[in-house]
Amino acid sequence: MTDIDEARAAMAEIRATEQRLSQRMQWPFWRHLAAGLAMGVLMVGQTLGDGASIFASFGVILLALYLRNHDMKRYGMFVSGWARGRTMWISFALLALAVAACLYVRLGMAEPQREQPVFWVLLAVTVAGTTAASYLWQVVYQRELRGKAQ
Repeated sequence: MTDIDEARAAMAEIRATEQRLSQRMQWPFWRHLAAGLAMGVLMVGQTLGDGASIFASFGVILLALYLRNHDMKRYGMFVSGWARGRTMWISFALLALAVAACLYVRLGMAEPQREQPVFWVLLAVTVAGTTAASYLWQVVYQRELRGKAQ
């Protein structure tokens, strides 16, 4: 076997591994919804005052740690969302959505924010948008892995 044959065999094995990985990269709906609800908790936290806002943020951090541990136990891996390629843009959009929503609620709305209908609309859009973007991230990531595997 030549070096070229060994290299081709190694590349074929990498492609097969990426194909298997793309098939494993499927999370249940509740997992995507958890991301949306986490963003919602961050946004609601902005209406609770400084002390409670810190606890809301801490709760989101605890949820992220729980999801990481759950994924490691259930799937044997954790995908953070910061992968190169088209998925990075989805991650940036999620981050921008969360920051924009929180800043608007905190600085752009008159208090008490939770008594304004626009707050609840924005909350629903943030939760639904984050949930949908999480699912979109998964679909794009799977396509990228399958594209590499071909």
